Amino acid sequence: MSRTFKQRISDRHESDIEKMWPEAKKTLASGAKHEKGDVKTDEVHNIEFCIECKATQKKSYSITKEVWETIKQHAMDKSYTARPVLAVRLYGPTDVEESWGTRENSPENLTVEQDLVIMDLNDFLEFYEEYIELKEMEANRKL
Repeated sequence: MSRTFKQRISDRHESDIEKMWPEAKKTLASGAKHEKGDVKTDEVHNIEFCIECKATQKKSYSITKEVWETIKQHAMDKSYTARPVLAVRLYGPTDVEESWGTRENSPENLTVEQDLVIMDLNDFLEFYEEYIELKEMEANRKL
């Protein structure tokens, strides 16, 4: 069965997140009754991530309270140490005008215009505070 263009750009995004994010693995059959979250990580130092990936070629992507609550619930269902994350990728257009004519991009060679990560402010601040502590330890040669 042939995958649609939209499915292929989603697959590419999930695969890229899996490659970039440490300890990440794509969820087989994500969206199935008992398999939620597109990419999950192993637990490292009492932190793991449940990542929902959304990809679009539209000029914007909207998130609703309902979508975020669902992502949070998937993380809580996985583990009390799991942090919810929404990874949003904005792709460029399929057809691009070149000096010689129109070039048609496949899902595999679309331009990535923006890669964004949305997470809870408290989770972000916790990570940022730990980063600052590590930098201070490094500067004081205690690391």
